[in-house]
Amino acid sequence: LEGALQFRDITVDPTTGSVNLRIVFPNPKGYLLPGMFVRAVLEEGVNPKALLVPQQAVSRNPKGDPFALIVDAEDKVRQRMLTLDRAIGDAWLVSSGLAPGDRVIVEGMQRVRPGASVKVVPFETGGEKKRGESKNASPPPAKSN
Repeated sequence: LEGALQFRDITVDPTTGSVNLRIVFPNPKGYLLPGMFVRAVLEEGVNPKALLVPQQAVSRNPKGDPFALIVDAEDKVRQRMLTLDRAIGDAWLVSSGLAPGDRVIVEGMQRVRPGASVKVVPFETGGEKKRGESKNASPPPAKSN
């Protein structure tokens, strides 16, 4: 069923993880009864063009504006200014400044500058690196949210 959200409390009950809501649903067949509890999935404020990037890939300039270093098709470093929405876990939700498939430098930013040529090494998210692998500038593709 699809309904219209009329009210959402701003607090989450820490013991149950629940939130008080008021949603109005069409109920022509009477499936929903007064006082019923339900499990619901809400899509709220979805931005299909937003991308998630690791927080460690985002730096700030002297004015405090966020940016990321990306690797272009010629394996040269470029700086991209970003618009950040919010943090989700250990990633930033980027609403503009990156496109799907952009190769973002996640490690080794202090060793490169815009215009420098780099060798691309895939980034491993989470877990431990395999024995013998080193940490290098690593541009993973940006992924859709």
